[in-house]
Amino acid sequence: MSSAAKVGAFVLVILVILGFFILKIQDIQFGRGKEARTITVDFDNVAGLDAKSTVRIAGVRKGSVSKIEVLPNGKARVTLKVDDDVPLHANAVAHVANLGLLGEKYIELDPGTQTAPVIQGETIALKQPGATTKSIDDVTNQVSAIATDVKAITESLRAVTGGTSGQQRLNEIVENTRQITEQVRALIAANQSNMNATMANARAVSDELRTTIPRLAESIEKVANSLGGTIGENRQDVRVIAENLRKLSGDLKTTTDNLDSITGQVRSGEGTVGKLLYSSEAHDRLTTALTAVESGVNELKNTLSRVTRMTLDLGMKADYYAGLPKSANGVAKLGNSRAAVTLNLVPNPERNRFYHVELADDPYGKRNDKTTELTTIDPTGHSSTTTTIESRFERGYLVSAQAGWSLQPFSVRLGLFDSTGGAGIDWRFNDRIRVTGEAFDFGSRRDNNAHVRLYGEYVVRREKPRTPLIFVSSGIDNPLNKTAFTFGGGLRWRDDDLKYLLGSIPIK
Repeated sequence: MSSAAKVGAFVLVILVILGFFILKIQDIQFGRGKEARTITVDFDNVAGLDAKSTVRIAGVRKGSVSKIEVLPNGKARVTLKVDDDVPLHANAVAHVANLGLLGEKYIELDPGTQTAPVIQGETIALKQPGATTKSIDDVTNQVSAIATDVKAITESLRAVTGGTSGQQRLNEIVENTRQITEQVRALIAANQSNMNATMANARAVSDELRTTIPRLAESIEKVANSLGGTIGENRQDVRVIAENLRKLSGDLKTTTDNLDSITGQVRSGEGTVGKLLYSSEAHDRLTTALTAVESGVNELKNTLSRVTRMTLDLGMKADYYAGLPKSANGVAKLGNSRAAVTLNLVPNPERNRFYHVELADDPYGKRNDKTTELTTIDPTGHSSTTTTIESRFERGYLVSAQAGWSLQPFSVRLGLFDSTGGAGIDWRFNDRIRVTGEAFDFGSRRDNNAHVRLYGEYVVRREKPRTPLIFVSSGIDNPLNKTAFTFGGGLRWRDDDLKYLLGSIPIK
């Protein structure tokens, strides 16, 4: 097969692969699919929802959005194409949901309860209006409002405490607080004996009342009995007074016992009042709770900040090597193409660093040498040994892992290039054209001279919400050893879901 035929076959395969990806991404189907019915739903707001967005029932994909239009009353009417295998009831409802924290929006359709009547017909208009869930913009607005309040407080504090006068004022406050604390401590120490004496007196009084009140109650009871016997049954008022005096004596005895119990608990530090006066447990718990709340708020703020700033790009590319020698050191090569999967991570766009990781297959593969020694003896008895070295190349994979710094319009990368140390530089001419140069394998691990690679990329189609970025590339590879001309292409896209998972990893 000629070189032109090989190139044409390779380009045809690439076009077939690109066409397959485009059909899958655009959800284009040939022939007649499942039976579907049309459903219309009215929403107050469908921000972020596009035509051909997914329709899911219980999280399972069951259709797509066919049309979105604005009604004269300012509402949005969404037309859905839904598979006919799920019955819809009269109380069915639809709402706009997010696929993950930063994912695309879709329609979640609730078919309703089983007890409600089933809706028949190929075209259905839901009676229940659609609902829209809270978005990340709402959370961001709330966080922004909180940040504005915090900024206003800090500006007020800066106005009060700023400058020499503010510093002096803070020193005076601290000194006054220290003096008040010392005075309170001295006051408590000076009156500790008085408090103890007061508690002792209260206990003595309660003990005295405990012995005196029963005698007094007994005397009152005798007087009441005497008055009751003297006055007789016809003096009802006198009997009521005597009964009240008897109850009063019992209540006084009970009050004395309760007072003695309460004063004992307060002095020993028991109960709410005792803990407030003699224990620092309440203060410690309050301080611990406030510290935990502050730590949680700071952690949430740092996590949201990292996720918002980070960018993560994934990609796939394939290159055809024209002019690659048919053998290396006498061993036939495995192929004329090189495929790779790439990952480009920018933790913080405000800083100029980024990370690039790539996994690729090697056209020559991994070399294995097998040494064989054969010893022969001639009729005269002399022996001779023949040594044979057999080399074989097996499928091998190359790893690249680099740290880079963006120096617009140039970028510099250092690290592993095809499993060997090296460096590279990228020049971004504009948002479509990029030129790259790389040099590695300076220790002659694979070739006698360093491996040099120079190629350019052209973006054919920029990334859109439902389709990836498509680019083509061409260049020269390894001109100092085995020169080959390369051309190919690939895909790149920004993955926000995987970025959210990596957002919890601390990156300093």
